[in-house]
Amino acid sequence: MSMSEASQDGVRLESVLGTSLQAFEENLSQRTKVPPERIVEFLSCSNAELEQQARVIEEVERRFGILLDRCEKEPDNLGPFMRALDPKAFSRDHDWRSLVLALSRQGSGYELHKRVALTKYLEYLSFRKELLNFICSRRKQPRQVGKLARDMRKALGQPDEASAASLKETDAFGMTRVAAMPMASDKYVRLPERETVRMKLRTGESLQVFLASHRFVLRARAEELELVDERGVSHRLPAGRSSIGRHVDNDVMLDSRYQEISRFHLIVEREEPATLRLTDISSFGTFVDPVRLPR
Repeated sequence: MSMSEASQDGVRLESVLGTSLQAFEENLSQRTKVPPERIVEFLSCSNAELEQQARVIEEVERRFGILLDRCEKEPDNLGPFMRALDPKAFSRDHDWRSLVLALSRQGSGYELHKRVALTKYLEYLSFRKELLNFICSRRKQPRQVGKLARDMRKALGQPDEASAASLKETDAFGMTRVAAMPMASDKYVRLPERETVRMKLRTGESLQVFLASHRFVLRARAEELELVDERGVSHRLPAGRSSIGRHVDNDVMLDSRYQEISRFHLIVEREEPATLRLTDISSFGTFVDPVRLPR
């Protein structure tokens, strides 16, 4: 099947593939957030309906995870595996369904593109599930209901005059700021999304960091790093590069009750005894004191 023929599925692959695999990945990265019209739909649903949607997403994530594991062993069969999936497993948001279906019909020369597409779609699902859980959790906290409404208006580009000033700090569910930020503290700023930031942290020093709205402390020991959560639970970070999040495949797996923390949230690497490399890969952000950031 040619790429021009694939356009009958509602998306022209040549306009998405770009000139390189990196360009393709960057294009799909713009499709990992929930569109405003879907947020409006979520707000009209009951908590029970939202929780059911979140459970469905968890099942889809599980099946796709199995698929990706199988493709590690049989990389040449990724196309047939994708074609065997129920098209309804893919959302129509951002043309995901037609894009993946068209891509699945391409030949073996597009195996890396197919893997990138599935990975990025999982990021979209993860963000969507965390948004569902975020709305549910705020509704259950009466003092947060008003802020939830303001955050949603901001996400839709509809700030009202009364809340305009307070909303300047928040671009909820956007590419650079998220609704969780005001819950951390006004003095903290979000790390750039998917960009590595170097910070000084000498042996014996501590760094306070918020994963979404949850406070953690990073402590530099002589031979290792220690991460302590807001409940006082301590996690040892292995030497070198460590991933942190709720998924079992992380080096540090956090409690599943931290619903706003992403499945894969933060990458920490000790570059030398006094320097850390932090990379935020989350949906709801990682926040630090700006004085700790390089000038």
